[in-house]
Amino acid sequence: MSMEDESKKGISDSLRDWGIDVDRFEVRAKESIETAKGDLTEVTGTLRNTLLRAKDVLLDLQKGGSPAAAELKGGFERAWGEIENAFKSAREKAREARTSAESPATDAGATDAGETDAPVPPVDDENR
Repeated sequence: MSMEDESKKGISDSLRDWGIDVDRFEVRAKESIETAKGDLTEVTGTLRNTLLRAKDVLLDLQKGGSPAAAELKGGFERAWGEIENAFKSAREKAREARTSAESPATDAGATDAGETDAPVPPVDDENR
């Protein structure tokens, strides 16, 4: 039995001594993680749709010759960059928390399925 298994067994035993159903807790934790992933997927989808609508407004403003179009475009681009940075930071913090909970013998560089460091792809206006 590895040190990690012994450590988990010791923690599980302590939690059970306190009356906590560890198996149920693990199931609920996994469900919470899946729900959070789904929520993030929904949020990013909503943000992409909002970005598309905003780009439509900007294009209309540009076609109309509005001087505000350039200022708005720059603001939207900066905001999108901040959103990308926030997601990257959140992924890094989640990975750090997961890595600190793991034993040094595990592969700390591995990522969960679907997790990526790749930036959000740009919206292709021509293929909408």
